[in-house]
Order: sequence, then structure tokens, then C-alpha cells
Amino acid sequence: MTQAYTPGAGPFSPVGPAGLVPLVGECLELPPEAERPLVVLLGPHGAGASEAHGALLARFGTDRAPFAYLNFGSEQPLRPRYALGLIARQLERKLARYRVSRFPRLTLGLLASDTDVGDLSTVSRRDQRRDLHRRLSTFENSAFAAHGDYLSGFLQVGQSALGLPLGIPAVFQDMVQGTAREGARMVSGLLSRHRFAESARWYAGHQSAGGSNPWDAVIELNHWRRGSSAEAATLDRVLCAAFLEDLRRNAELSFAPPSYLLLLDGCHTRHGRHFLDLLVRAREDARTAARRAGRPEAEAGDPLTVVASVHRWLPEWGSSTGEQWGWSASAPDAASLHDWRGRRPRGDGAAWYPLRLRDLTLDEVHFQLSDRPRRDATLTPFVHRLTCGLPRAVEQVLTLLDQADLPSGGGHERELWLRRLPDRPLPGHPAQGRHRERREAHSTGREPPPAALEGAGLAQVALGPLLADFDDAERTALAMCAATPDLSVGYRVLAGGGDAAGVQAGGSLFGKAHAGFLLAPGPRSGRLVLHPWPRRLLLWQLAERPAEWVTAHQRMSDHHAAEGQPLRAMYHRLALHQIGAVTAFLVRRLDEVDTPGWVAELDAVAAAPNLVPKDKVYRDVLGPLTHDPAAGSRIEAAVRALLVARWLWSDPLTDPERGLGPTLAARFERLSEEHAGSDSLHLLNEADRYRSWIHPQTCAEEG
Repeated sequence: MTQAYTPGAGPFSPVGPAGLVPLVGECLELPPEAERPLVVLLGPHGAGASEAHGALLARFGTDRAPFAYLNFGSEQPLRPRYALGLIARQLERKLARYRVSRFPRLTLGLLASDTDVGDLSTVSRRDQRRDLHRRLSTFENSAFAAHGDYLSGFLQVGQSALGLPLGIPAVFQDMVQGTAREGARMVSGLLSRHRFAESARWYAGHQSAGGSNPWDAVIELNHWRRGSSAEAATLDRVLCAAFLEDLRRNAELSFAPPSYLLLLDGCHTRHGRHFLDLLVRAREDARTAARRAGRPEAEAGDPLTVVASVHRWLPEWGSSTGEQWGWSASAPDAASLHDWRGRRPRGDGAAWYPLRLRDLTLDEVHFQLSDRPRRDATLTPFVHRLTCGLPRAVEQVLTLLDQADLPSGGGHERELWLRRLPDRPLPGHPAQGRHRERREAHSTGREPPPAALEGAGLAQVALGPLLADFDDAERTALAMCAATPDLSVGYRVLAGGGDAAGVQAGGSLFGKAHAGFLLAPGPRSGRLVLHPWPRRLLLWQLAERPAEWVTAHQRMSDHHAAEGQPLRAMYHRLALHQIGAVTAFLVRRLDEVDTPGWVAELDAVAAAPNLVPKDKVYRDVLGPLTHDPAAGSRIEAAVRALLVARWLWSDPLTDPERGLGPTLAARFERLSEEHAGSDSLHLLNEADRYRSWIHPQTCAEEG
């Protein structure tokens, strides 16, 4: 019996992105023949697609509608015939309120293309038909004896594709596996005796597999399986059409499910993309056939609601800007059938409904920290600033914070513990290069060496999936480019990207990052910048190579200075710890711009990354970095003190609990006293803002 999931139980919240569950509910309530959107969740690895699938399973996977789940991102490649077999097997599961769904057309097509009929060219067509029918019956009966029914055999082939990713509660895994195991058991020979003929007639009438005799069309399926690549592709397309036709016929019966739910994870992979393409083409073929037969296209729909997820922009959609495709992805919060119908473009691509998964808000992160008594909810701002709310990153950081050695309360020791968070071993993830030692120890029965039991650091584990499309050289270049948030500029200056036209090339770092959803509009400029989480981890790694750090920031500083962009140049000079030069620049700007403009420039420059040693926090470096015996004036000393405090405050790993707030308030007040020509009221307002700091719901730092 499939176990139900109780909403609110455990650390996983089965709510999903706002709007997604209601959207799927709308789709499931449509008439069986109605056209439905093909919902695609877009986002990088860890954006919450798997959690969204879990939320849909929790809401609809018990008794609302038959469902099927496949993970094309599993280790085992999943060809279309196996995917269709696994999906049909799951959709056959009996629900209390509905009759069992059957898939005779798909089953016949799979059987016919699976059966080894040998060389029939030497016998008459009539003998070929008779021999094929006999072999199909024998093959089905043998499958029944081995697996309980024919479709159950596909569980042996594609078992790994039923596995949910890490982080999803085991109960959902039980639901998927149980659904696959509990599908309807056919009586041996039932399909052979009563349904082969009807299904064969359907194949004979299909536009790709037509023939004067139904069994000739079935023989053609067998030939295609062993024919050219073009014939194999045609077979996949016809089998997909047979699957959709079975769904239509099921929905016409009394007490039958009016709709079905299909969840497809990891569809950016080669086999996942191919399967989505088959679905889209099969639906287009059905509409074309309806037009040719003089029937309304509206009657060519099918009762299947599909929610897929991808971690890369699909090449079939054109450029990753989406301009050629005609779609602009929106967040799922406001998703609805009305929104889909109102925004869908005309022509190709109209059936898609792309939804860009968003990061978690501060309140959503707070909910996860408050969900367990052992967790310290006061760390919510730190977790949100560090991860910018990327769901998988939040989950990984919370896993580390749950460790027993996190010092309780505030203080220096706790800040030092948090400072080294990116290097801390993540449980369940062996360090790179130590898998072999663990395997050898397991095979010999010896205790593995202590090093083999250590986990890989958070930065290494988190960056692995995010940068899966980048080779080692590209990852090194990407770490250099992370010196600037604007990856397009970094690619031109640091990675040999050439001119702006070169940046748009599909093989560039910028193109790959864009297609992998690693870029997002900056909160202030709106230009595409690296997502703060991967950029922070890349900078953490770049800091381990000080020579490359200096090279990257020096070249970026020189580039912006030559381009007449002194503010950006100062950003990189501060990253080089040239505090005196940046202070002098800001002192000059005090007399050149108004006070609100000067504060905005201070914030932009002070968002620069730093090279503070990993064993230091702001308490260890604030004084030495602030003190300058060569300071020429009191105003220069005040600006330097404010700059250093604001710079350290902006880094969540240097000031994890933003203890510098009162210091910043005092230094804004000091500047208001020292600089008579300033708008003192504005500086005092800034002081009060830091003294009573309210954490924003989104990541405001673009830096």
C-alpha cells in the first residue's frame, strides 16, 4: 500500500512554489480533450524543481489522479520505449474512485517491436502475420510468468529513473516505487486474445504506420526497431502517439480517471529532451490528423498534464535570451491557465509554459530554521545573505548548521565557525579522490582510513552540479571571471572573449552560464550578473590562489579605468586591499556629488570581495585595516573608517551576524560631524538605518 504524506511532517514543506499546485489542479480539472500547457520549470541545479515535484506528489499523488514520475537525470540513460513503459506501468495503478487504466495500443507496439520474429522474407505475408501473432502471444505469456505482466518487465530496465533526488523525503520515493509496483496485473493472454486486433487496426490507421492490413502495420513496427536510425525515430514517435491514444480512450470509459499527471525531472539531458520532443510532436500530429479528417482540433487533445523540469535552456527553443522562441519565463507564483492562454505566442512553442523558479525569501528561510527546535532562527539573515535563498544551498547550509559542534549563542568562536562554512565537510559527500579508498576498504572488509571518511567541503559539493557543463579549464576561467559580477565583461577582459559579438557565442562562458540559469538580473542595475551563491563559492576558491586573485582584480581595475568608469575601478582596487587609494577617491567625491549620491557610491565600492584570511572575522581585522598612520586629515580618517566597516559588513562570511551595525552607525555620525558641507541629516538617517537594521526579503547586494 502506498504511504501517504502528511503535509507539514518533517523538515520538507510540501507547499511548492506558489501558483504551481493551483495551476496543476486547474489542468487536471479540464475536460479530457482540452489542450493543456506543457509546464516546464526552469532553474539551475538546486533551484527547487525536485521539491516542486514533491509538492505535486503530496497534493495529487494519493487519490486525486493517476500519476507517474521519471527522473531523466538519473545515471541510467532512458530511451523513449522504456520511458513510455515505465509511465504506463505507473498510470495503471488502481485508485479507489476510478477503474484501472489500460494501455493496449502501447503494449502491442512495445511487444511487436520487442519480439524477435527472425527473417520472414522467405514466407508469404499471410504466414508472416500468423507467425507474428503466435510469437506475440508466446512472448507476452513468458513476460507474465517472469514479471506478473509485460509492462512490469520495464521496471527491471529503468529502475533508477524512478529515484527521486537527494533531499526529498523517503515517503515520496515509496510513493513512486509503490505506484510502479502496484500497477494493474493483467491476466495472462488477455491482451493477446481480445485486444490485439483492435490495437493493430489503430496502427494500420496511423499516418506513419498505415497499411492495407492491420498486421502488416504491426510487422512494420518490428522492422523499424531493427532498421535505420530514421525508422527507429519513427517507431518512437508512433509509440508515443499510441500512448496518448490509450489515454484518450481510457478517459472515454465510465468511472475512468478524467486526467493523468506526469512529472518529468531532469529533462535537460539528451534523453529527457528527446522525450519532451516526442510528446510535443505527437500532439502536433494529432491536431494535424484531426484537420485532415475534418474534425475540430480541439478534439485532438489528451488528458495528460505534464510538469517537466530542466536545468539548462533547451537548444530547441533557440537563443537562451528567448527572443526567437517567443516566450518569456515568469515566476510560478502567478501561474494559471489564464496567464498561459494570455501570454502564449502564436505558432510553434504555443503549448509550452516556462516558469522560472525563484529563490526563497527571508521569511521562507526563517520557516525552515524555525521548523526544528534545535535550530537557531537568529541565523536566518546569515543563511539568506550567504545563499541568496537558492533552495538547495539553503538545505546544504542548514545541514551543516545542524552539526553538534556549532558553538551556541553569539561571540567570537561562533563567528569563526561560520567563517569557515564553505570548507566544512558536508555529511554524505566523500571528498573528491577518496571514493576509491572507500570502495577498496569496503571490498576487503578493512576499516577505511580516516581521510576517506571525511566529507567534501560545501563549496566543492555545491559547485559540482551547478558547473556540470564546464570542464576544468572553463571552471578555472569562470573563477577568474567571478572577480566581477558582470560575467560578460569578465569574459571579455579575463577569459579572452574578444568583442561583444564573441560574448554571444554559444560556446562562451557567458553563453553557458546564461543557458544554465546561473545569471540573474542585478537588483540595482538590471544587468545580468552571476547568481550570488555560485559567485561567492567561486570567489572563495579564487582566494585560495592569491596570485590569480591579484591578476583578475588588477586587470579589471585597469579595464574600467581605461573605459572611464572610476567607480568600478575602485571596486576592484578595494578587492586588492588598496584601501588608501579608494579612501582618497571617496574623499574627493564628497565635494563632487550630493550626499545621497555619495552614499550610493560608497555602497557600490564597498560591495567588493575581500582577502581577509579564513581564520579571521571582522573583530580581528577591523582595527588594523582602519588604522592609517599616514592619514592626512580627520575627514580622510573618518571616510576610511566608514569604508572599512561597510566593506567588512557586506560579506556574510566576514561578519556573519552583522555585528558591525552599531559601528557603522557611529561612523556615519562621525562623518556627519567632520564634513560640514555634507547633508548631515542624510548621514544621520543612514546611521539610524544601520542601528535599526531590517533585513531585506531579497538579496540586495549586487557587488
